Amino acid sequence: MDKPNEVGFVLKQINDKMQQLVNHQLLPFGLTMTQAKFLGFLRSRQSVVTSQKDFETHFDIAHTTAIGVLRRLEQKGLIEIVSDPDDKRRRLVNLLPAEDEIHSQVVETKRRIDKQMTKNMSEDQVRELESRLLQLHQNLLELDE
Repeated sequence: MDKPNEVGFVLKQINDKMQQLVNHQLLPFGLTMTQAKFLGFLRSRQSVVTSQKDFETHFDIAHTTAIGVLRRLEQKGLIEIVSDPDDKRRRLVNLLPAEDEIHSQVVETKRRIDKQMTKNMSEDQVRELESRLLQLHQNLLELDE
């Protein structure tokens, strides 16, 4: 079983605490961390047609999970889900103006939490940490092959 000093255990603890903090900070906007990530992904692709499938692929999640998150964002009036005019089976996702109203506050929330996580670390240390985390991730992806 995981011990408090094992890498996987520490990563899980960090993820859980970060999710708890972000969810609490996003409460005034009625968003969860996952929903904010979906909005961020969609915003980063504003010049690209984005389908439900793109969310599944980017976040490596099941079809039903993506649909659930997107439907909740649609219910909140932050996105719209429309049929692709060229392929009625394909569903496209677009940001709505209401997302603009909360975007800067959501980004500021993320910035504050990121700043707290890397408090007392130099830029070099942060870059090294990011590099090592990416290597851990890559190592795990190799198990899928």
